[in-house]
Amino acid sequence: IVGWRFIEDFPDELAVFESVFWDARDTITLRRLIRQPAFARDKTVLEIGTGSGLLSLCCLKAGARRVVATDVNPVAVANAKYNADQLGVADRLETRLVSLKQTEAYAVLGPTEKFDLIISNPPWENQKPASIDEYALYDEGFRLLLSILEDLRDHLEPGGEAYLAYGSVSAVRHCQRLAADRGLSATILDDRKLDDLPEVFLPAIVIRVAPLEADKEES
Repeated sequence: IVGWRFIEDFPDELAVFESVFWDARDTITLRRLIRQPAFARDKTVLEIGTGSGLLSLCCLKAGARRVVATDVNPVAVANAKYNADQLGVADRLETRLVSLKQTEAYAVLGPTEKFDLIISNPPWENQKPASIDEYALYDEGFRLLLSILEDLRDHLEPGGEAYLAYGSVSAVRHCQRLAADRGLSATILDDRKLDDLPEVFLPAIVIRVAPLEADKEES
């Protein structure tokens, strides 16, 4: 354990292990959504890239029925599991280690596994990671983002949605383009305008992604 972290909107201290990314400012906006009463309650959740487990634990605290949390860093998987044990919610959290040989978003899922919610605070920068901890920072060619969107329908329950937190203007715009090409809506849930923001900013903007046919049914 490198240290214990406390943030204002989470009731318990969290342990952070060596090599595990931590900057709670990234996900302020997404955590605010998770705290809304109906967001996660009684739902199944997949978190892609869990790190310390913060977002998964927020969902569990908000009443999620079950959370599957994945990461390429084995220390992060252990970290999330440790925090869940400390908070008494380990019975509802399943952690899965993603192989560096196959890092696609759903590589550790079965072909028919589906979730009500898919959440992620993915890496923002288009660069090749040089070490295991850099997988939390860099997504070369935005391959992880592409894999999240490419097979999203296959892993969402009817009416399900994905929420992605990005703090990079180019990453947000790339997400919007990729989503549109795949028949997905990508709605920015933020009052800030991309044109007014620097290339990298905090807190991240949340993008709600869902199949376009689902949006049409709701309307």
